[in-house]
Amino acid sequence: MSFIKTATMTALTTLALASAAAAADYKIKFAMSHQSKPNHYIYTAAEKFGEEVERLSDGRIDVEFYWGGSLGKVESVLDLMRQGFVEATFASDGHAAPYYKEIQVLSVPYLFSSRTVAWDVLGGDWGKAFSERMAKGSGLRPLSIMENGGYRHFSASTPLNTIDDLEGLKIRTQTNAVHMSIVKSLGASPTPIAWADLYTSLQTGVVEGQENSFATFRIPRLEEVQKNIIMDGHVYSISNLLVSEKFYQSLPDDLKQVLQDAAETALEINHRLSVENESSDRAYLEAEGVRIVELSHEEKMRFRDKTQGPALDLIHEQGIDPELLQSLLDAVEEAETRLNGS
Repeated sequence: MSFIKTATMTALTTLALASAAAAADYKIKFAMSHQSKPNHYIYTAAEKFGEEVERLSDGRIDVEFYWGGSLGKVESVLDLMRQGFVEATFASDGHAAPYYKEIQVLSVPYLFSSRTVAWDVLGGDWGKAFSERMAKGSGLRPLSIMENGGYRHFSASTPLNTIDDLEGLKIRTQTNAVHMSIVKSLGASPTPIAWADLYTSLQTGVVEGQENSFATFRIPRLEEVQKNIIMDGHVYSISNLLVSEKFYQSLPDDLKQVLQDAAETALEINHRLSVENESSDRAYLEAEGVRIVELSHEEKMRFRDKTQGPALDLIHEQGIDPELLQSLLDAVEEAETRLNGS
């Protein structure tokens, strides 16, 4: 093949791709708070979502990622989404709580006994109904409720062996009233601090501890300023694949289904990689000198008994629909019985 012919074909291919991009009927600006990482339960899932949306829509939807917080912190991005200026992002329940307080029902401590129960409830009828409810109430639609690295555990600059070691510590939390209630019930002081300021706050002693999954703990390299983790697993950590409800409702039904199907594929990747990441992240942290303490069943029940009642009381006091909470508890009980025979 001649150079001229090859160059011509390359030019035509480039023009075809440019034309296809220009021909997109809709564009998704997807804001991500950090840089992409390979084989990661959130970043890889996000990228697969984008690929699937473009493929399933035959190029009618173009997905463009904005990495590293280039569109702002998560909190400001959620506000932009509600106004219709940004189309998609990932956000935890803590980030979403100021915009939709009822998401705090998912922060009930020791709610899910296992991942399989959580996946069943959040990916089943209850999760789908909740997503519709949140979309109408907040302008933010969860296309799927994904796993944010597994269960959340406490870490501190001082040794943690039992529930008593948390008493009196200043613990960083998200702006989530239920998370704050959990910390307070353990005799510690909940201190909401922005994610971007967490490392410095721990480094300078503004707070003495925090709570997150192993994977989230690693993102800002907290192993450099925190050497003690206690595996209490107080909350199953979630991250919502959110899309602007204004944008979603602007789509024809077939493209709405494209988003749902792409989100389902991304969810499967999220679940697989979250389990794999948790194992490798724990091994990495231990190799870096982080002391990780596993709890006996009895000790974990001490955590549950101290925290679950006050958290449920707070949910009721905040005026969160009691029927929503009860429907979640019923869905969990049904899943426990069906999956675990208990």
